[in-house]
Amino acid sequence: MKISAIIMASGLSERMGKNKLLLDLKGKKIYEYVYDLVDQIDFDEIILVSSYEKLLQEAKKRGYVAIYNDNNIVGKSSSIKLGVNKAKKENAMIFFVADQPLLTVETVEKLIAAYKKNEVITYPRTEKRRGAPVIFPPSFRDGLLELEYDQGGMLLVKDNDKNEVLIDDIKELWDIDTYTNLEQIKDIYE
Repeated sequence: MKISAIIMASGLSERMGKNKLLLDLKGKKIYEYVYDLVDQIDFDEIILVSSYEKLLQEAKKRGYVAIYNDNNIVGKSSSIKLGVNKAKKENAMIFFVADQPLLTVETVEKLIAAYKKNEVITYPRTEKRRGAPVIFPPSFRDGLLELEYDQGGMLLVKDNDKNEVLIDDIKELWDIDTYTNLEQIKDIYE
């Protein structure tokens, strides 16, 4: 069983007012955290979907498949579709967001292990919330390609079997949408 990692990095960062993925956090750009994380895991392929040239260039240097999203105004479904269409058809797909810097390799490996035991939609959760990354079996390609606007893959979860992988630290699921989020994460690092 092989897995394609798909990193979605096309968001408009509207609440930040500028590209949040290029902001500094503890000596690295925010997007570099997910790049460094996926590099440590044996994925069959790594696909980056982004609307930002700097991220695409860095992805190419690392040997990723880099896809330019010129339609990010539509919402996250545009990135999902580009990633799915590029991924090998026989592969499962794990979708990462590029603004989740506290996610650990251990958690991703735990998700992959759960998926290998039971090949259904798999994602992390704490007692209070569920989050990313999410693994989809190849049989969900068509469903993912039917998403529209800002719909995400979690829309497909409710009527299907799933693995909810319990993790201890909700901070791993935090993403950065505002300067307040960024400051909270900086406080954890310091």
